[in-house]
Amino acid sequence: MDAPRYERYSSVPLFEGLQPEEIGALLGYSQEVIVDAGDVVISEGDTPGHFFIIAEGTLDVIKSDGENPKVLARLSDLSSFGEMGLVCENLHTASVVAVSRSRLRSFSIAKFKELLEMQDRTVYRMVLGLARLIAMRLQSSDHRRVN
Repeated sequence: MDAPRYERYSSVPLFEGLQPEEIGALLGYSQEVIVDAGDVVISEGDTPGHFFIIAEGTLDVIKSDGENPKVLARLSDLSSFGEMGLVCENLHTASVVAVSRSRLRSFSIAKFKELLEMQDRTVYRMVLGLARLIAMRLQSSDHRRVN
């Protein structure tokens, strides 16, 4: 990938504060995955193995609730999901299903944990972006509960 292509990923919260060449290095560890509408990318209850960034498309985060599944969020271009598997080994708490044909970047959690053990500075900085993302989601959740 050339620099202009990964500059668009600078708005991904996980990559906040990273230089384009650092983003490019991280994207180099990913695989492109194409999913069609209705494809399940992550299944609730599964062990995390990958996290994803949506390069293009729309996916729903769905929580099973008996016979009435509930859409918790609709994700689109440059959103990420599954990244909690980087910091905890809990099972996925929701499913992620493609609403439309979508192009994703898939990252192996095992590879990123290996890079962390090797003290890769760029990966550490990405994990700091993850911490900011988790804090932002928690604040948003708290705000919804208050209102």
